[in-house]
Amino acid sequence: MKSFFSLFSDSSKELKKVSTITVAGMLMALSIVLRSLAINITVDLRITFSFLPLMAIALIYGPSVCILATVGSDVIGYFLDGYKARDYNFGLLAVKIIIAIIYGIILYKKATGKQIIIFGAIARIIAVIIGNLILNSAVMYFCYYNPNFPFMSSSEWQAFWIWFSPRLIKNLGLLPIEIVLISVALPAINQAYHLVFDKRKTA
Repeated sequence: MKSFFSLFSDSSKELKKVSTITVAGMLMALSIVLRSLAINITVDLRITFSFLPLMAIALIYGPSVCILATVGSDVIGYFLDGYKARDYNFGLLAVKIIIAIIYGIILYKKATGKQIIIFGAIARIIAVIIGNLILNSAVMYFCYYNPNFPFMSSSEWQAFWIWFSPRLIKNLGLLPIEIVLISVALPAINQAYHLVFDKRKTA
């Protein structure tokens, strides 16, 4: 248990470094850009790869920094998008924070070398199942469609599954592509980071 909480304390200490603010800020900005390039399928469904820079932050700097970057990119991204179809939803933000924690505890100080690909894939699979499919769907359906969820009748459950099915197909269909992108992006970002900052330490 101590090692679990030490991930958060060690990650928080990263914020004392100027390099952390600089690199995390750049990755957060990249996440916002990728969010703006999202493909909107419906009001509730969009394709975006903005999670990749946030996973990189979790890998390099841990869960605490990833949480701050997630909140920042989500709030800033919302206003830059001019997304006025719905008011800002703090329940959905809470889900994104949980996903950031998942990334941090799985990747930070554990994933090195080729393990980055394996741990990255595991982190994304868990995030998609727990975050996107379960928590995100529950919050969205409760807030925008049926406040009686999950206390619904059989006919209401049928309506839920009709609404949920495209989300299931989209998330599971995109997952292999996301894992491929993770396998390429995370090792490259990690290697670039260490090439730059390890040289500075030895210089």
